[in-house]
Amino acid sequence: MDEQFDPLQKVELAMLRAEHEKRFQTQIAVLKERVGEGIVYKNAVVRVVVSDDGAYYELSDLPEEFGGAAGDNVERHFLTEAEAKSVLMRAVDSLDRATADNTRHISVFVLYTRRGLADRKNCYVFEFRPNPHSPERPPLIIGKFQPKVMPLFYKLKVDADFAQLALGMDRGMVFCMANAGDRHLLIRAPYTGSEVHDLNDLASSDKVQ
Repeated sequence: MDEQFDPLQKVELAMLRAEHEKRFQTQIAVLKERVGEGIVYKNAVVRVVVSDDGAYYELSDLPEEFGGAAGDNVERHFLTEAEAKSVLMRAVDSLDRATADNTRHISVFVLYTRRGLADRKNCYVFEFRPNPHSPERPPLIIGKFQPKVMPLFYKLKVDADFAQLALGMDRGMVFCMANAGDRHLLIRAPYTGSEVHDLNDLASSDKVQ
């Protein structure tokens, strides 16, 4: 059954869309161009495009909530539910290790239902990017992790000394879309070499105006 947003949630989503569009419109266009046309996968909350040149996702109700990577290191995998949940659990289990000394950035974003964008009971967010000017600032945590539930979508980004433990790579991003046929689509994007581009780094590129 398609979930509907109430009027207040619709206003909140509109405000989120305006803010994301203002901040990231150029970066999104650049990454889409680099990835190009590819195979499209969709479920109730997200659209994923995968090509030989990379992959990206955009949320159906908030397309400005966007992420991906371009480069020949980007990998596509199809997993069972147990395997997909294991990847997520591995990253979540590592969160207690994050400190200002060993972490540059770690992010976990999980949507259990379509309404998770506006309802904290249906999402889980952990965001930690240490700031040298505020070394004691705690991570941002929203919602509650539900280890027994297969999310409709999750994204993991880790740049930390323990990234191998969390993601099985030195630095990078993973995102997973449930129900890509009879399996779950997982994209792995290790940030290694000059041919992989993190969306968050594009704003500092001389190719982005």
